[in-house]
Amino acid sequence: MKVPMRLVESAYYSDAALTVYMKIKALGARKEACTAGLATLASYLGLSVSTVQRGLAELRSAAPDGVVELPESRRRTLRGGTGTTARRKVRDMWPNERFIWLPVVASERLRPRLLRAYAVIAFAVVQNVPLTEHELAGHLRHHSGLRAGRPITTEAAGRIIDELAESRWITVDRRAGSRGRHLFGILVEETSPSSAPDDLSGSDPDDRSLAYKEDLRIDRQENEPTPWSPAVGEPLVEARAHEPAGPPRPVAASPDHALRADDETPRPSPDRDGAGPPPYRGPQLTFSPRLHAVLEPVRFLLTGIGTYVQRRIGQEVSRQLDQGTEVPRLRARLTHRLARTLVADIRDPGRWLLGVALPRWGCANPDCEAGVLWSTGVECPSCREVVAERAARRRCTPPPVAPPSPTGSSAEVGLRIVECCPECERPHHRGNSGLCAECRPRPALVPVPAPAAPLGIRCPGLGGTCGRPAPRGLCRRCRTQERTPLSPALARSVPAGTP
Repeated sequence: MKVPMRLVESAYYSDAALTVYMKIKALGARKEACTAGLATLASYLGLSVSTVQRGLAELRSAAPDGVVELPESRRRTLRGGTGTTARRKVRDMWPNERFIWLPVVASERLRPRLLRAYAVIAFAVVQNVPLTEHELAGHLRHHSGLRAGRPITTEAAGRIIDELAESRWITVDRRAGSRGRHLFGILVEETSPSSAPDDLSGSDPDDRSLAYKEDLRIDRQENEPTPWSPAVGEPLVEARAHEPAGPPRPVAASPDHALRADDETPRPSPDRDGAGPPPYRGPQLTFSPRLHAVLEPVRFLLTGIGTYVQRRIGQEVSRQLDQGTEVPRLRARLTHRLARTLVADIRDPGRWLLGVALPRWGCANPDCEAGVLWSTGVECPSCREVVAERAARRRCTPPPVAPPSPTGSSAEVGLRIVECCPECERPHHRGNSGLCAECRPRPALVPVPAPAAPLGIRCPGLGGTCGRPAPRGLCRRCRTQERTPLSPALARSVPAGTP
């Protein structure tokens, strides 16, 4: 299908908006347009309902250039007043608008970030434009957090290219282009020709009838839609069994009123309480034996997690295992981080597993596990250098000075500045500064043996009456007495030769 490039290149639209746009446009090619609900669209795309709802909100609102990609999204009600799904249809593209042809199946098999990267690469291949990883990273941006609106890093773009190549959506020739750029290729599914006659009008290929008229319905399907059957899994539309008695109520022609689905009645959704989320109707979730072995330390946390989040956890574990991470390493990581966390502090187990327990902490070295090399068990040298550089910067930077109190008193106003150790960056107690007790230099614990005193050498102090072993002249006691001489009265009271 034709996808406008402004939707791919604009920073206003998130990655999920492109995925939702492709599915709505594919379903809108039918005669009745797109009538799938939020839950149905989410099941097609493998996303959550809230993500689909955010994508629809971006498509329905005007972009900074004033264009609305989903101008038609009208509610529908039956004659009896029962509401049903909305009817949605995307805008018609302009004749001179830049676009790219993308397969609809890509919106279902690729997650939104990969789909956007695939669209950028496909456009570069079709236009024969050289594309670098840095340029690809400029089209992929963060949509939440502190870095919202900024492009991703070049390393993240390289990982996305590797994932697309492993899933057989693109081909990559490393450093084969001009100035060391990658050469990309788009894989298109090819169908093998059949040996049977096309129209079954003759046994020999020469006896077949020739087509002399072009069928315009199969060309540019989004320009002239054909009445397709509903998609797999979509609620069927059936006629009402009983019509209400009496004349139908008049309907105003104003566009503000809901659109009526006259004689079409969708299958009613099961009634449920408004207190909780709708029941899950997707495929049953099963874990492989290796996933069970990895998640054994945190199995008790999976009981309170929904099916969608459990599937996300299984996908993350499978991704790390496929990239070469061993099962004992993942299991040890979960065990270690669970031991350092109070179970009472884990309010959202799924969020904790995906954001804290499963991600690898460390440097770019794949063997680094939170500052320790997994294969050898020694400290990672790269992480040690990073910590040393941060400590050096902290030592060179003077500590911030708290602003004086407006009242002139010594009471603290606002946030209290906490000083940290310049080596290990551990916070000090109030009033302490400098190195902490663990980082201060300690004296050597191994005593240095003194040389043995040679025999026959005695101390000549106290008028030659001391007699203690003294290889270096006077003994320690006599040297002390010489530095602090006693008073004459005290010296007369101490007899000579007293030890």
